[in-house]
Amino acid sequence: MTDIKLTLGDNTYLINPSLTLGEYMTLSQNKDDVKDPLKLMNILTGIPIKELKKIDQERANYITSTILQKKLDRGDKSVKATFEFKGVLYGLETDLTKINFGGWVDLETFIALGQKDHLNKITAIYYRPIVAQLGKTYVLEEYDSDKMMERAELFKELPFDYVIGAQRFFLEFTNQYIKSITRSLKLKTKKNLRRKKAQSIMKRILPKYLNGKFVRAFTTIN
Repeated sequence: MTDIKLTLGDNTYLINPSLTLGEYMTLSQNKDDVKDPLKLMNILTGIPIKELKKIDQERANYITSTILQKKLDRGDKSVKATFEFKGVLYGLETDLTKINFGGWVDLETFIALGQKDHLNKITAIYYRPIVAQLGKTYVLEEYDSDKMMERAELFKELPFDYVIGAQRFFLEFTNQYIKSITRSLKLKTKKNLRRKKAQSIMKRILPKYLNGKFVRAFTTIN
């Protein structure tokens, strides 16, 4: 979308007509400011509060009814598998097993620190540049922490419409996946403990020449 040009006195401001990811994060981190018209205008237009105080009612109504309403109007909330931003095509990672260990460490860290404060970084983990594509199937760039941080800064300018549907997916999918892994690890640990206990009992009751030669079917308890 073309930026909205707004002239106030000697200054001209170019305002993005779409709510950006960075603006959404600022609003979610400062909910009290949403109740203050001047602070809300400042966040969504970038116009200094001292300049906003000087505008007449007609200009204030224009900012409120045209710019702010357009920015805060949420449209399609579906999850976007791909999108193009600043000349780069990005794709959504839907298989977390394909994220390397560094990606997992970063993802769990930012979720633990708070999604609303690190949504741009979480978005940059899930959405990575597409390096190959055939129809709806695509291959994403391998995860790299340094590139993610650069992408996270860039994504602050990303239209929030691109990720409005994905933000819930990020949290729910990751939480479910982490719970699944934790559950699997617990079950595996219990299974190993039962197996060791069975081996210990067998060592006591079997002849010594059979020690260490257990039939797997007897030492594995499902």
